[in-house]
Amino acid sequence: DLHRPIDVALPDGLHHGDFRELSRIIPDDSVDLIFTDPPYDGDSVHLYEAAAEIGARILKPGGSLIAYSGQSHLPEVLAGMSKHLRYWWTIAGIHQGGNQLLQKIGIRCGWKPLVWFVKGTRGDVQNILADTVRGDREKDTHDWQQSVVEAQYYIEKLTVTGGVVVDFCLGGGTTYVAALKFGRKCIAFEVDAGSIERAAKRIDGLKAA
Repeated sequence: DLHRPIDVALPDGLHHGDFRELSRIIPDDSVDLIFTDPPYDGDSVHLYEAAAEIGARILKPGGSLIAYSGQSHLPEVLAGMSKHLRYWWTIAGIHQGGNQLLQKIGIRCGWKPLVWFVKGTRGDVQNILADTVRGDREKDTHDWQQSVVEAQYYIEKLTVTGGVVVDFCLGGGTTYVAALKFGRKCIAFEVDAGSIERAAKRIDGLKAA
């Protein structure tokens, strides 16, 4: 299912394939915000560094990269991304509807890190952002789908109308949906054929509504 041809027409800005190759289409210094949710397993940690390396090229000076991260590999995630962008903060995505019990390590986890990096430094520090965000549980399009509330908050705060938002790991399409709400252009990538087909249908449905 991962590499098969897709069966639907993709909305503008959606691309089926590996962001490390396909993001070459994005011009230097042209993106306001990267908002993305890579896989959290140990084998995928390198994707965070790749995202930061590409972000260093495509982000505008002062632009931000915000990425969801699991807790287990957070030190490696931060170390890899810090090679290319400036660490700014860690945001807490507060879990709604119950906390996850991690029996093996004896923890009941009630939040998820969103790591925030910038290109250079923030020139808009008078634009005050909260470092906690609460979203509803949404899994109707993708097993790892995040709440659109979280994406909407940071897209609205860190971009302007007509700005460009990028998502390297589209999943259920949440970043694109949030960008659409605020009149931002979204460029997004997804390697899994089934996921991008479902995301495309979700986005087309909203455009038609």
